[in-house]
Amino acid sequence: MRVEELAADMEAAPVPLVWRASLPGRGAAVGWCAVFVAFVNRPAGGVLTDPQPGSLVFSALTSVVAAWVCCRLGMWRVAADREGVHVRRFRAVRCIPWSAIGHVELRRDGFLGFSGPETEALAGSFLPPWANRLLRRTSHGTHVADTLTVLARHPELRPQARQSVL
Repeated sequence: MRVEELAADMEAAPVPLVWRASLPGRGAAVGWCAVFVAFVNRPAGGVLTDPQPGSLVFSALTSVVAAWVCCRLGMWRVAADREGVHVRRFRAVRCIPWSAIGHVELRRDGFLGFSGPETEALAGSFLPPWANRLLRRTSHGTHVADTLTVLARHPELRPQARQSVL
């Protein structure tokens, strides 16, 4: 129902549509890094003074986890252009062609779930639906999911420009 109403009101965009991490999301990523640096329980002796294999593995793994969480919260980006949906991930950009997208929905964890005949993908990091209900706000993530579903179903409404750089 929402998708059909949105399709009736939409016009083709002349430029690619782009959604990215908001200021609170970026702030949460910086806060996560600060908490990690301040409170992580480091091995006794430190990595530089006691280069034991366990200390090195611990430091490497916790740093990778902290970087992954930071990227998921503060560096994500989703762009829709004439070719498909470009999703910036941890290390690369993935392009999901329009033909591979059947439906997009906002999952309970706040990620966009792309489903179709050939693809299963996750993107973004929006406020989860339960948090929007708790705060009595309209869900921005649901609107983005509905917009991407409309663009997948109606080729004439897709942006005509190509995304140059993510």
